[in-house]
Amino acid sequence: MGPYEAGQAHPTNIPPSLEEVALVDATQIAAAARRSLSWWYEEVSQGRAPKPVIRGPRCTRWRLADIRQWLIEQAESGGDPGKADRLLSTTRKASAQAQAKRTSSNAKG
Repeated sequence: MGPYEAGQAHPTNIPPSLEEVALVDATQIAAAARRSLSWWYEEVSQGRAPKPVIRGPRCTRWRLADIRQWLIEQAESGGDPGKADRLLSTTRKASAQAQAKRTSSNAKG
């Protein structure tokens, strides 16, 4: 069926001669990493992910080769080492807010 799969708008395979210069957008990166767009933008803003090579209105792109290398490094290192600490902090904050809300509604009722 050629370079396109049924129902897809983008080729599934990049010719080897273009891999080093191919550009991808955030949606493609998030899909490849199986994460959300907000996760990707957070990784970029915190400096944990590659910076885009093109940044314009409605047109931000990263080099495919840079993203591929970054994903390989993430897989080899087991991902984000600070993720567990951030998750624990967020969980504690949410628990404290929920407890305060319960206490507040018990005091009113």
